[in-house]
Amino acid sequence: MFKKQIKKQLPEFRKDLVSEDWILIAPGRRHRVKLKKSPVKNARPEESLKDCIFEDPQKSGNSSPILWYPRPGTSLKKVKDFSSWFVQVIPNKYPLVAISSDPVCSTIQTKGIEQTLKGVGFHEVIVTRDHFKTIDKMSIGEAELVIRAYQARYQVLMREPCVNYIFIYHNQGKSAGATVTHPHSQLVAMPVVDPDISRSLAGSRNYFLSRKKCIHCTMLEWEMKKKKRIVYKNKHFISLVPFAPRLSYETRIYPLVHASRFEEITDEKRFALADSLKDALARIAKALNNPDFNFFIHTAPIILENGFDDNEHYHWHVEILPRVSALAGLELGAGIEAVVVSPEEAAEDLRKAI
Repeated sequence: MFKKQIKKQLPEFRKDLVSEDWILIAPGRRHRVKLKKSPVKNARPEESLKDCIFEDPQKSGNSSPILWYPRPGTSLKKVKDFSSWFVQVIPNKYPLVAISSDPVCSTIQTKGIEQTLKGVGFHEVIVTRDHFKTIDKMSIGEAELVIRAYQARYQVLMREPCVNYIFIYHNQGKSAGATVTHPHSQLVAMPVVDPDISRSLAGSRNYFLSRKKCIHCTMLEWEMKKKKRIVYKNKHFISLVPFAPRLSYETRIYPLVHASRFEEITDEKRFALADSLKDALARIAKALNNPDFNFFIHTAPIILENGFDDNEHYHWHVEILPRVSALAGLELGAGIEAVVVSPEEAAEDLRKAI
């Protein structure tokens, strides 16, 4: 019955309550847009191990690791032996920002109508050991080490005077922007807050000022009541397809209890996040035959106003964007996203995937 209702659904615009962007849900156009799925189940892009620059990062000319963790289950005798590494963090050889700890780097320079800010900060790569073991195929313990590395580097870099925001992201596949097949994530610490999080923060702040409630908590209450778009839930996190997604099968992971900062998660919650992230990526991989995807962490900025955290209203979360269709005229020219698979149908597909 529910399937039939989905098929008859008319196009509609949905307003994202946080960003206040309008999203067009157009299931009727699905037959005109071919979702890109790998032709072979569990296929991965070709790349020979001998040509992979992350198979042995140091042998390929990368710097010694800033941080590394041994493979889960490594004996105490070998835990300090670098040959047992499972995760290592290295400086990006081609950084987006100039590496600097300049305390005045966040000063805006004005010349006439021109305003500039030094493009400095830190750009690091989080590499995992196994070439063919993506996060969806990892154990929870292995996935937890990846998240632990994110958190550890965040906690160090947030103390740098030139850093006001730290963006953690993972690109997998060419259409998602990955130039290297080997599983890896990236972290960019910079003096500015990116426009996407700025819009999200503004929407969250406006809702809090008018309602004295967190907009994301309000949405989660609604989603748990309706149960149409929830995909998975454990003790600390919930995964769902948002009411107004930007892409088909977009999935978000939220803490069940309000929290504004990813870097403050406890050990227990870090394992729960690893479980949720692994589960979400495994469902997407199975439902869509391993599509390219991006995921990133949206968390409150480091900037404090007079020592007071003005962003406690924000609810940090992970956003996963499968690359299942190409952007076209409406998206690029008008800025209106046309999502061809309704969130309700996407959530049902993902629930059934595992």
